[in-house]
Amino acid sequence: MIWIDVATPKYAMFFSIMIDELQKRGHEVLVTTRYAPNYTEAKEILELQKIPHIVLGEYGGASLLEKFEARIFRQKEILDLFKARGVPKVLICGAVVDSVQVAYGIGIPVVNIYDTPAFTTPKDEACPKELTAVARLTLPFSKLFFYPFIFPKELILRFALDEEQIIPYPFIDVALWINNIKKDSKNDFRIRYGLDISKPTILVREEEYKAHYVKEQIPTIYEVIPLLKKEIDANIVIMPRYEKERLKNDFGNIATILEEKLKPEEFYPFIDLFIGGGGTMNLESVCYGIPTISTRSIWLVHDQYLVQNNLMFWSQDCNEILKIAKENLGKMIDSKSYFVRGECNFDAIINRIEKDILC
Repeated sequence: MIWIDVATPKYAMFFSIMIDELQKRGHEVLVTTRYAPNYTEAKEILELQKIPHIVLGEYGGASLLEKFEARIFRQKEILDLFKARGVPKVLICGAVVDSVQVAYGIGIPVVNIYDTPAFTTPKDEACPKELTAVARLTLPFSKLFFYPFIFPKELILRFALDEEQIIPYPFIDVALWINNIKKDSKNDFRIRYGLDISKPTILVREEEYKAHYVKEQIPTIYEVIPLLKKEIDANIVIMPRYEKERLKNDFGNIATILEEKLKPEEFYPFIDLFIGGGGTMNLESVCYGIPTISTRSIWLVHDQYLVQNNLMFWSQDCNEILKIAKENLGKMIDSKSYFVRGECNFDAIINRIEKDILC
């Protein structure tokens, strides 16, 4: 039995593709995730993809104390599950602290597939030095660690792994699902929400401000929404991160607040500008070719890669964001060659896991 633990929306998309490939090869797969009233998206995506899963524990909230307490509770639930169903042969995850440390502690080989190991800066040319907390707590326990081609090997070797344990793959994760999207009017979310499809559409996504790596909730993305409404004749749509009702109270009279989780094919083909405070959706938007403005409060390697290659704008100044929005609304970009440098599938990754662990 292969255990896949899904902790975030991005990895719900990523592993949904891998799970299908593993099952086609005859492997039994156990999928677990976490859920909380204000942290629903990972579970919702698994449901959209019709992937059977077990909910164990929940998101721990904003404080480190709450996170650690939730981690202990979730680890106990994982152990109880294994007592009932048996111990898996391997754990595959995106550097999930709860599951990695349980797996290592009871002798399950750990396979991490992860793309957020270090902080960087816009102009930093050297190998990033500041490692993320999650990476420190998970990657050193890896039997195998797979990572996107844009990361320097010397960064990955800082996690006390041997060279034969680290394997780059020739694509950026989001290309797995974004490059397969075909525009189809029957999927158009604007029609479902009663928006004027003759107008351009701007989609706004909050930062993951409860994440361990976000030091403070930057107000820029909220302050720019009224300016966009005033200055640009467009549909303004907000995709919530945690709290829909707060956004409805604050912006319901000038913007459309999405009620449910949408599939990528239901919105990316129908938006003309994306303003995002997070990481994965910024990558998805750029990969699809949408002009994208990041307001993110931190810089990770992906952010640096996109900005240095002139694929994404970054600003925390409302007037500058408004100017960029006016100048780039609807101007699609060709970004595919920056996201894929070889085979964009799981074949090589699964082959290596089968050879080294499942043989």
